[in-house]
Amino acid sequence: MKFPLTYTLIIAILALGLIISYPLMLAGNAEKLWGPIKGRFRMVYYISIALVLIGFLPFAYFLLRCPRWSGDEVNKIFGALVSLILFSWIWILLAIWFAEKRFDKVVMACLIFLVLLIVALSILYLIGIVEKHFEANPGMGGGLGMGRGRGLMRTLIYIGLGYAFFHTFFLDFLLWFYLAIIKSF
Repeated sequence: MKFPLTYTLIIAILALGLIISYPLMLAGNAEKLWGPIKGRFRMVYYISIALVLIGFLPFAYFLLRCPRWSGDEVNKIFGALVSLILFSWIWILLAIWFAEKRFDKVVMACLIFLVLLIVALSILYLIGIVEKHFEANPGMGGGLGMGRGRGLMRTLIYIGLGYAFFHTFFLDFLLWFYLAIIKSF
C-alpha cells in the first residue's frame, strides 16, 4: 500500500508547525537555551540542523513513492514521525521552562533528558523500520526510481536518517544536554 495522504498531511502540518514555531518560542530565550554554545560552535549546530532537514528528503521521497508499505509499517512510521515531532516540541517547551526557572531544575533536567532520548530513539526506530522493509522487499531502494538492489536511494536514506540520529543523539542529547543543562547546576 502507499503511505496514506491523511498521514502525510498530518505529518507535514506538524513538521511545518514545528519548524515555524521554534523561532517564535525561542524569542527572548535563545541565549539562555544555547548556554555556552556560541560563535562558530553555534554555527555548526545551525548547519547540522539544516543537514538534518535535507537528510530527511530522501526518506520522505521514498516514503511517498514506495507502493509496497504494509499496514503495520505505515502505522509504525506514522507513530515514529509524530512522536519525533511532538517530543521535539515538548523539548523546546521544557528547555524554555528550565531557562525561566518555572519549575524545579532537577525535575526539568530529568524530563529534558528523557524527551531528548525519545527524539533520538524515534529516528533510530525509523531506521529499523526502513531496514526491515528493505529486507522484506529485496530490490527496493536502488536508483531514484527505486529499482535494483542496494542503490542510490537506499544509501541516501541511510545517510540522511543516520545523520539525523547522529545530530539528535550526540549533538542534542549528549552534548547540548551536558553544556546547557548539566553545566548550569
